[in-house]
Amino acid sequence: MIKKKKVCKNCNVEQFIWKAGLCKSCSSILNPPKKISYKSAKQKIKDIEKKEYTSKQFSMFYDIWAKRRHYCESCGLWLGNEPLSIFFDHLLEKSKYEQFALMEENIFLCCYNCHSKKTNGFPTEKHKKAIEQVKIKFL
Repeated sequence: MIKKKKVCKNCNVEQFIWKAGLCKSCSSILNPPKKISYKSAKQKIKDIEKKEYTSKQFSMFYDIWAKRRHYCESCGLWLGNEPLSIFFDHLLEKSKYEQFALMEENIFLCCYNCHSKKTNGFPTEKHKKAIEQVKIKFL
């Protein structure tokens, strides 16, 4: 089957017609593809809650950064003038103790090396003491 060229209704040029009497370029301009929404109402609510939680967490981190000295509380290393997320360690893990995730007493300022040691199961002595103190206080 051979397709014949017809005149486009929009640009009045003889071309192959795609949809509604329009050529390919006119069809894509006048009838752009619809954006498909894949998120359910539940997922949209979860996204909003996550955004609010993240906002609270960053404001808490900034307040802690403003109050405390910018040194690692474990080894004493200078952390710099700008707060980075790796400097804030949750002494009681967020995954196990969600209720303490946004509590200032549960946050420990530490450098990358001390944070990595704690994450890998080998915290420094000061880190261990801080964890024990928080456990006594909250649990």
